[in-house]
Amino acid sequence: MQRKGIKVSGRLEKDNLTVYTRCGKIIMRSATSEMPRSRTREQFISRQRVARNANLWKALRASGNCLFTGGSTAYARYCSLMRKMPEVFMTKEMYRNGGALLLPGMPVSDGILPDIGYQWGEVEGAAAIATSIRVSTPLSLNPTGTDMVRALCGRNGYWKVGDTLRLYTLVQTVENMIPKVYVRMEEALLAPGDSVWRFADLEPRTVEGRLALVGNTLADRNRGWALVHRREEKSSSQGVLTRCTMYEPYTTEIALLQAAESYGGLTGQPFLTPGKG
Repeated sequence: MQRKGIKVSGRLEKDNLTVYTRCGKIIMRSATSEMPRSRTREQFISRQRVARNANLWKALRASGNCLFTGGSTAYARYCSLMRKMPEVFMTKEMYRNGGALLLPGMPVSDGILPDIGYQWGEVEGAAAIATSIRVSTPLSLNPTGTDMVRALCGRNGYWKVGDTLRLYTLVQTVENMIPKVYVRMEEALLAPGDSVWRFADLEPRTVEGRLALVGNTLADRNRGWALVHRREEKSSSQGVLTRCTMYEPYTTEIALLQAAESYGGLTGQPFLTPGKG
């Protein structure tokens, strides 16, 4: 006579029970661990770093395709570069609701093309971003695509027809007491034509033989900008230029402890067993 019964392969979790087979026997145990999740200071900082990176990445990715090379994935390379950024601490509610902070120098691209240098400047009393991009011919107030091709792709020019100058604009806001970052991306194509070559808020100018971008929004201390040279799937490696300091209060010991409390507080360091290393 063939016996019939319950055959369990693998594991089955239901009603907080884990059911599995071992040595032909059916074993049931509680699926809820009685051990509290370890949350040492080092572990908590590491988890906060993961949350920080994830929310800023979501904002960056929402603006368009992200140009990061050199890692197993674009996100992995981005996270590697973010290790140099300030550690910030926010509560569970903030991170769960998209909390993010604009960080000076945060990466927006990583590639093999030469980097674009840029810094704060001034043109005729107006705020400007002064760049390292050489301009071979002076630019008019509203240059066309043809003008920009001549200016950037002329003799001794590194740029080529078909290249694009990508502009990232990052905006720091506070919504329902939660800081958030929004990212907008624009691209200006280097191609002959009569259409005006400019971005929504910034105009190209020539300053001492270099390209500068001028606009009233540059005076906004809750914004940041980054310029990326893109050639097909290749790009330069660039970070954000900003005067925003909203992130600073979130780097303190008080911010760390308040954030940790929202997750249940920090746990102490494990005790060493006598006689063991």
